[in-house]
Amino acid sequence: MNRRTLARGLQVIGMMILPFAIASELQGVVGLGKSLMIAAGGVVVFYIGVALQGRVES
Repeated sequence: MNRRTLARGLQVIGMMILPFAIASELQGVVGLGKSLMIAAGGVVVFYIGVALQGRVES
């Protein structure tokens, strides 16, 4: 697996985590604080993918 594929994969995973966090909070599975932590984790995963991709394409 090359770096660009890994970067794109991380970006997709990061984008999929956010709706999961929102849906979990709306269903009452987790509280608001836990939902925000899950969403922040998704943002971090997405940002790692962006940083990795930026390094590959430049």
